[in-house]
Amino acid sequence: MPAAIRFDRYGGPEVLAPAQVPRPEPAAGQVRLAVVAAGVNPVEWKIRRGDMAGGDGARAEPLTASRGLGTDVAGVVDAIGPGVTALAVGDEVFGRAHDAYAEHALADTDDLVARPAGLPWEVAASLAISGETAYRTLGLLGVIGREAVGTTLLVHGASGGVGTVAVQLAALRGARVIGTAGP
Repeated sequence: MPAAIRFDRYGGPEVLAPAQVPRPEPAAGQVRLAVVAAGVNPVEWKIRRGDMAGGDGARAEPLTASRGLGTDVAGVVDAIGPGVTALAVGDEVFGRAHDAYAEHALADTDDLVARPAGLPWEVAASLAISGETAYRTLGLLGVIGREAVGTTLLVHGASGGVGTVAVQLAALRGARVIGTAGP
């Protein structure tokens, strides 16, 4: 049985422990990845700490999803579900998955893209959520989809995951970018 990271009580990183889990099998429109690297997003450590458990009457024990933690992932396709034609076994990809803190993770094909050969695995595994958030935000601001020459954009938290991507995408479109960051 493959290993995955699980937790059975709220707390810091010390509550995370390896566990043996059944090998997931892809459903229609999904692939299974042999995980090479997984990212850690703020929501995942908030779930682990119990911050997302609710207010009064919160459960004393975590109600973890059967899929476990982890969304951002980079890996190699090792099985495909029914109807999948866009990806093949052996493809190197990155994007969003279910239970990325594991040796194997399931992902919808629409949530994955090919990993460029020069992009390190650990960097690829950090891009999905921050990249999508930056891209959508810039789209709402009108920076995506047009040339942004003459536009000045202020990015608070420019040194964080979302901010780093937002700065680069806006600059590529010709915007003048001013960034703030804490110590």
